[in-house]
Amino acid sequence: MSVKKLGELLIEKKLITAEQFSKALEMQKVTPALPLGQLLCQMGFLKSTDLQYVLDHNNKRQKLGEILVSKKLIDEDRLKSALELSKTQKIPLGKALIKQNLIQEEQLSRAIACQHDLNFVSLAGIRYDAALSHVINASFAQRHRIVPIRCRDNCLTIAMAYPLQSDEIAQLESWSKMRIDPVIARESEILLAQQKVFRLRGEANDEVFNFELSEDLTNDLGKSKYVSDFISEDASFLVKRIITKGIMDGASDLHFESTEQGMEVRYRIDGILRKIELGADEALLDTNFRQIISKIKVMCDMDITERRRPQDSSFKMKVSKGGTVRGVDFRVSTVPTQFGENVVIRILDKNSGSISLEGLGYSPEHVAEMYQALDRPTGIFLVTGPTGSGKSSTLYAILSRINTPEVKTLTIEDPIEYGIDGITQTEINEIIGNSFARLLRAFLRQDPDNIMVGEIRDLETASISMRAALTGHTVFSTLHTNDATSAVTRLIDMGVEPSLLAATLRCVLAQRLVRKICRKCRVRYLPSAELLTEFGIPLSSGMGFIQGKGCPDCNYSGFSGRIPIVELWIPTREELSIFNRRPDNQTLRQSVFVQSQRLTMIEDGFRRVQAGETTLEELLRVVPFEQIEAGRDKISRLFAPH
Repeated sequence: MSVKKLGELLIEKKLITAEQFSKALEMQKVTPALPLGQLLCQMGFLKSTDLQYVLDHNNKRQKLGEILVSKKLIDEDRLKSALELSKTQKIPLGKALIKQNLIQEEQLSRAIACQHDLNFVSLAGIRYDAALSHVINASFAQRHRIVPIRCRDNCLTIAMAYPLQSDEIAQLESWSKMRIDPVIARESEILLAQQKVFRLRGEANDEVFNFELSEDLTNDLGKSKYVSDFISEDASFLVKRIITKGIMDGASDLHFESTEQGMEVRYRIDGILRKIELGADEALLDTNFRQIISKIKVMCDMDITERRRPQDSSFKMKVSKGGTVRGVDFRVSTVPTQFGENVVIRILDKNSGSISLEGLGYSPEHVAEMYQALDRPTGIFLVTGPTGSGKSSTLYAILSRINTPEVKTLTIEDPIEYGIDGITQTEINEIIGNSFARLLRAFLRQDPDNIMVGEIRDLETASISMRAALTGHTVFSTLHTNDATSAVTRLIDMGVEPSLLAATLRCVLAQRLVRKICRKCRVRYLPSAELLTEFGIPLSSGMGFIQGKGCPDCNYSGFSGRIPIVELWIPTREELSIFNRRPDNQTLRQSVFVQSQRLTMIEDGFRRVQAGETTLEELLRVVPFEQIEAGRDKISRLFAPH
């Protein structure tokens, strides 16, 4: 027995004529993406309620997962994972997919519209008539995630996150005394529209911190009534909620980005930017984005009228949770863009506890070597890497190690990121002339044993640091270079005398941070053949690989936390003597790493992969490509038959 198609069923039940069906088929050639049932409704040949009845009672409705797979938005494995989450947590499949960051909210809504042969609409920019609030009961609308958006010619258009049953639509028609035209929209937009139509106030369901302004914050936010009038309650609420969620999620930076539609907020967590979900409050961002930026500017005493030039400032807050209170600093930067200002807030939790090299994830071998180097008095210790590679945390861990009552340690930082008891910490202030170089000169008259210089940026700071190391002090600092040996060539290029560098350099640590595989959802997997070839790993190596499947503990990313991969160089006398020949980096690396047993960064990273701590994909993301190329032969030799 052949299965009847939708058109045949509609004609058989006399809901449309054969002629109407033919016209719809002709029109579908022009708009092939539009489902036939939806097209018939748009052409006025078929009622939406009749279409839904036929689809439901004849099992003609395609499953949501099948639609998403057919549109290549997800694959079968990810669908299976989402179905498992949906079953265990008893949530709809769509919510499970979004929770696992597998699809965007709009993609879900469009798939639901396709599944139910309904139109998808965007509610952005729609003006709502106050009279709509009396058409539908507010509690019913909230419970079913629906909102009336238009009333015309005795037809009420209702936006839905999930389609109502036919009896529920009939109930709405009875209440409103109008024909109902259902459409699908994003749930976040519906929740915002409900607030506008019914004047509701959404409350955050997340666990929240209790925030209060720090006692040493001098600017009074309530000083000017004009500022208070300008900044809405919604804007203040959103800023507080976004900062709250950022600290709860362990974000290092909060990105407020102006777009053509309004604003997007992203968090940097474990080095990766992620778009945040604010539920009902997310849609408020677009209507309050200018006031949100002004609110942040007021908090850190910026000029709220200046929108054409970049600004930098900071503010402090006290965060209390579970009866404990701690101070958190926030460094703020604004830049003008095409659609408005962008704001980035760096979270500096100064009292996050003692930091150790072991706690940061360094291997025992590297920790032992660094401690041995620290036992040698005087000289300069350099930590290198790009922004966000963990250099500051490493320096703080080293300072915590050498911090004893018998020695005096001074630091020059921009800014002070962590407070360490027993160490004198100073923040640079270029406005009044307190630069790295000027403060470093002053420090030499303070009888220090150890000096930490946040970053060597110029020849003056480099020269004073070297001379301080030459005169019996131990100096710690950072450089922005790709690898350990590049620190030497970079300093020589700055103008530092090679002989001075050879006399003072004690240790160089180059590092990157890779994401650590989540312990709760570890599974075996096989990387692609292309990826294995990229690292010189034979396809028949038999090596086992681990990845994170994704779970609630890691926010479905498969990773939780970060660990360093490093190349550690403690120069020998022979290597120091090479400096006077002003070698290029390739020549220096040949002597330091190729002709020795030292591990390069890619080799240390590969050890982490073998130990099941991270993935090849992570190495490819963070390690300089030239190192991957250079390490390919050495890795392939590990699998050569002996």
